[in-house]
Amino acid sequence: MTLPAVTNRQPCDVLGANATIQIAFLRHAQTDLHGCFCGHSDPGLSFEGRGQLSTIIRSLAHIAPTAIWSSDLRRARETAEPIAKHFGLDYKTSPAFREMNFGNWEGLTWKEVELQYPDDAKGWAKLFPHHRPPGGESFLELQARAVEQLEQLASHAEPGCTLVVTHAGFIRTAVAWVLGVPDERISRIGQNYGALTTLKKLGNHWTVTALNVSACPFPNATCNEIEDRS
Repeated sequence: MTLPAVTNRQPCDVLGANATIQIAFLRHAQTDLHGCFCGHSDPGLSFEGRGQLSTIIRSLAHIAPTAIWSSDLRRARETAEPIAKHFGLDYKTSPAFREMNFGNWEGLTWKEVELQYPDDAKGWAKLFPHHRPPGGESFLELQARAVEQLEQLASHAEPGCTLVVTHAGFIRTAVAWVLGVPDERISRIGQNYGALTTLKKLGNHWTVTALNVSACPFPNATCNEIEDRS
């Protein structure tokens, strides 16, 4: 993708070769498909999710983003829009920040997957995350997309912090790549609704500086889009 500069902001080349680049990933608020496989499906935020927005916005005061990107899916846009308005910024969208595509499993609960696709359910449980859902995207495709976008963000970074409103699987995959976490352990990286994960890059070295910091207590927030399907 092409990452143009946000209106009225300086281009990234003012940073210099040894500047620290800061990227903040925010998982969108809770959705109407909470508890189901929700990858490229496009539900809006739930009533609970809309209620989380003001607290999420307040939690971002310490990073004061200077540029905002979002997945083009509705649940991410509905999270990003009030954030951008609060900080007086435009925000850009890209399908490259989407969650994994779960294909025929979209909108189903895990129990429904087990009933309707028993062989695939067994393959997913045994080979996670390397079993492709029928009609969906492979983990390696998601991983390649996440790494490419992370490097693209860094190469077009602006002074300050770039905020990206995206999805649990995308964030978890980017973090696992930075930390060298084995693929089969990626589900151990928690990503709650409305939680913030921050990274920085100095030279060629990436560091995870904060992981899954929740803006507010979510009673049912063990909900991860790859691991727990929501």
